[in-house]
Formats: sequence, structure tokens, C-alpha cells
Amino acid sequence: MDRADALALAEAYKQVIADPTDTAANMEYARLAEAVGQPRKALATYERVLLQNPDNAEAQAALARIRRQLQPETTLITLETGLGYETNPLQRHDDFEGSLKAYAGGRIEDERLFGDTRWRTLLTGNAEYFSDVSELDYGYLGGVTGPLVPVATNLTVNPFAGGGVSFLDNAYYYSEAIAGMQFEGSLQGAYQLLRVRGGYRSFGDQSFSTDGFYADIVGRWVSPDVLDQGDAFVFTPHGRWSDIGGLNITSVSFGPDDIKPGAYVSWGARFEYFNKVADWLTLGGGVDVTQTLYTDLLAANGEKRDDVLIEPLLSAVFNRALGMQTDLAFDYRFQWNESNDTEAEFENHIFTARVVTRF
Repeated sequence: MDRADALALAEAYKQVIADPTDTAANMEYARLAEAVGQPRKALATYERVLLQNPDNAEAQAALARIRRQLQPETTLITLETGLGYETNPLQRHDDFEGSLKAYAGGRIEDERLFGDTRWRTLLTGNAEYFSDVSELDYGYLGGVTGPLVPVATNLTVNPFAGGGVSFLDNAYYYSEAIAGMQFEGSLQGAYQLLRVRGGYRSFGDQSFSTDGFYADIVGRWVSPDVLDQGDAFVFTPHGRWSDIGGLNITSVSFGPDDIKPGAYVSWGARFEYFNKVADWLTLGGGVDVTQTLYTDLLAANGEKRDDVLIEPLLSAVFNRALGMQTDLAFDYRFQWNESNDTEAEFENHIFTARVVTRF
């Protein structure tokens, strides 16, 4: 800070000292402190303004902006490996066969400053290998990146863009381009998220699917300490439009984020409850219900196919069972698909044991 800036800041501070409740004087000092590279002084002053005037929009936006700037750069890496068993991985109506499977997944979330803008990059990858139905062997690697823009004290907007590539049965499956917007914040202790996303997928020559667009919207509302200290209720509504032609030939399903080929509209919600019953054990349960209306597929009676997929969920996580940063998790999911096309109805039990490491 040069001498002129230091003198101007000192003079503005005198006005604040003369009357600490003077909003105009405080705002002038905070703006100047931020402009000359003194964000911590500006932060304390904006907080003082909001104590006197909680509805001051400029102070609210500035507070969120500076808090974001002062947050340390972070990189969180999550790795998962596991084994499982599915009773009907091909999702057949009858004549089904079970299969063991191996699973591996990874996620890297990085946040850092570029100039005055905080930037988030998310890389994800996963793979599943089936012992008895190799045509379902699947892998995906992709990522998105974009700035984090504070728009209010408890609201941040993250526009993002990226892409990914997938393999099925040891061959190229599709590549995709993705763009969207994510809103995240908190309200009375509850974490809230809303993501709107669109993409275009291009499939390989060996695929039964054709190139096409899709769009989806996913929300998440997490409320802690609902029935007990340390518990959480999670509500995840989701909807999707897909104009990808062809057939879905893989049963790989990762919840609301999974996008299966086909032309359809779907909507639904997931309800989950988690309770840390002991320092070493977290139990969870819930259900996901999704209705899918297909554009081109017809049932035997000539009506357009209409499916309702109900998925009860159970989980037990043994916290730090294999070290301070490594959990052991057991999951069970039951897929029950009801349809106006009898041949599309199926049941599938999925059991998984996972090791989850974070660092």
C-alpha cells in the first residue's frame, strides 16, 4: 500500500471512529480497504455494517465475496474400491442371471484463486467389471471447471463447462460435452444446492444409441440435527429430458446423475436419512422413486412406455475403520421397476462393500 492509499484509509477510519454506527462512513472505509488490498479490514467493517443494517445488499454481497477470497486453496481427493453382487444386472423380466462385480471410483475437487476469482475444478472417474456379464463392463472419466461467484451472503453461483468419455465392454462407448450452472448456499443451517445442466453425447459406431442432447436439473437439501444430534435428512429432487436415440444396453446406475440412452422425460426424488449412532458407525436409509415417460418405445397395448422405478436404499459406514481417513461401507439397493410394458418389469438386488479413502 503506497503512502497516498495509507493516508486515505486512515482518514476514512477517522470517520468510522467518530461514529461507529454511521453506515455511510463504514461502507466508504470498507470499499477503500478492499480496493487497496486490505480484505480482512474490509470484512470486519462489512460485518459491523450488517449488525446495524442486516438488509444492506452491498455489504451482504461484499461479505460473501471476501469470505470466498480468504478461504484457503483446497484439494480433496476421494478414492473408492469395492466388491459387489447383483442378482439381475441385465435387468431382465425373466431368465436373469446374477454376477459378482468389482468397482473403483475417484473424485478430485480443487478450489483455488486465479486473480480475485475463486475457481472450482471437479474430476470424476469410475469403472465396473462384471465377472459373468462382460457386456456390462463400464468406465467413465470426465471433468468440469468454472468460477465460484458469490451473489449474496449465503449464495454462490458456479457456472461450469467440461466433458467426458466412456467405455463399454472394453470398447469406446461415447464422449460428451457438458455445460451448466450450480447454485449452492445455506438457510437456517440447511445446505442447499440446485444444478441445471445440459450436454451432447456422441456415440461410437458399435453402439445401439445415436448422438443427441440431454438436459437435467438436480436439487439437494440437507438438514442436520433433525431427530438427533449428528443426524441429517437429505432430499434430492431430480428431473431429466433426453433426446438420445437408440436403446439402453447397460444397467450401470449411479443415482440421479446417471443418464441412460433413449428419448424420454423423467422426474422423481430421493429421500435419505443418516444417523451417526456412534463415533465409529453411521447408519442410513432411504428411497428413490423415478417415473420415466418414453417418447418412442411402445408397450404391447400400443401406449407409450411408462416406467416407475422404486429403489429402497440401506447403508452402514464404519467410520475410520481402516485408518483416520479411510471408511468401510456396506450398501444395499433394491431396484423394482413397474411398467405398462410387462417385458420391461424387473427386480434386482445390489449388494456392495466399499473402502472409501479421503485425503
